[in-house]
Amino acid sequence: MRASKRAPITLGGATFPHLIGRALAIAIGTRFALAIIAWMSLRIFPRFSSYPAQLPDSFLSQHPFLDGWARWDTSHYVAVAQLGYGNPASPSPQGGLGFFPLYPLLMRALVAITGVEKTAGAFAVAGIVISNICFLVAIALLVVITTEVAGERVALHTVLLFCVAPFSFFFNAAYSESLFLVLVLLSLWFARRGQWWAAGMCAALGSATRLVGLAIGPALLFMAWRRGAKPKDLLVIALLSPSGLVAFFTYCALKFDDLFAYFNAQSEWGGWTEHVRFYAELFIKDPKTAIGGDPRHLIIILNVGLLVLFLALLPMVWKRLDEGTAMLTTLLIVVQGAATWVSLGRYLMPAIGVLIVGGILLTHPKIAGWPRDTIVVSSAMLLSLLTVLFAHGFWVV
Repeated sequence: MRASKRAPITLGGATFPHLIGRALAIAIGTRFALAIIAWMSLRIFPRFSSYPAQLPDSFLSQHPFLDGWARWDTSHYVAVAQLGYGNPASPSPQGGLGFFPLYPLLMRALVAITGVEKTAGAFAVAGIVISNICFLVAIALLVVITTEVAGERVALHTVLLFCVAPFSFFFNAAYSESLFLVLVLLSLWFARRGQWWAAGMCAALGSATRLVGLAIGPALLFMAWRRGAKPKDLLVIALLSPSGLVAFFTYCALKFDDLFAYFNAQSEWGGWTEHVRFYAELFIKDPKTAIGGDPRHLIIILNVGLLVLFLALLPMVWKRLDEGTAMLTTLLIVVQGAATWVSLGRYLMPAIGVLIVGGILLTHPKIAGWPRDTIVVSSAMLLSLLTVLFAHGFWVV
């Protein structure tokens, strides 16, 4: 085994806070604009009728500035936070067991701490608050890690690219996306400093947030091995990183006598045949219907387009970034791209290696200028459209 030649860049005390401040200004500015767009659209246009499989998600109809950020899966997280797992009164299939526990537990904790009435609306607001706090923390971590890898200019371009990415609005909705992203970034941040216990703990929390959190562990192990970590550190990572999932599955086995209750609940929404094969056959055999038929197919086309772009940038990720970031980025893209094309747009966002490479490309002399501005503006326009669609209950999930 050999240690990596890469070493984190030490930022000056005066530069570091200023850089984070500029990154947060970009994040807050874009989020305020999105909030205004969603609010105005809900004030002007009626929302779409609910789909057959869509749970009631009008938690904050009297507060249109917040209401559009608590749609779709928010209902499942609210059900788990309010009623717990397996409650017969839960509207979520099999009592919400198709959703991992850390995010709804944090929602429940925030409502308990504030002492407000435990209504569905209160839990929805708690989810929005948690997501937005995690989003800002993630921005700070992203700019630090990217600066260590590629410098300040690339870091700010990476933040800008992330903030205008088409599906980045999910990081401000009552979804677990921001929480998971923070844990991914924290894992890498600690790992880059050789703090394997802390990195393993963040990975454990990641595996308690999303099933794909299991990808963090192998990336940390690869990074630790390449950097000459001690065997005991490798063992710590191997044992800690999947422990969140192990705890959740053990709970399901003990309380519901079903070790794989999560997968059984998830099957309510279909599997690989419905989420990949169906669309692949549709796009190949009948592209006219795919484009001109059900408008939801357009979201899948966008998802697949992003998948192709992310895959195309993977070689550059391995060439320019550290081994841990490259491995985690690869696992998040390949595993999720092979498993489902539904919701893939938001699933790809934590693959931060591609975002950093995107920031590098935006600063290249051949792209800087009008090509960069065209990319940023076009992405921002698409982001605004998808935000409005989501706020109105369209199937962007």
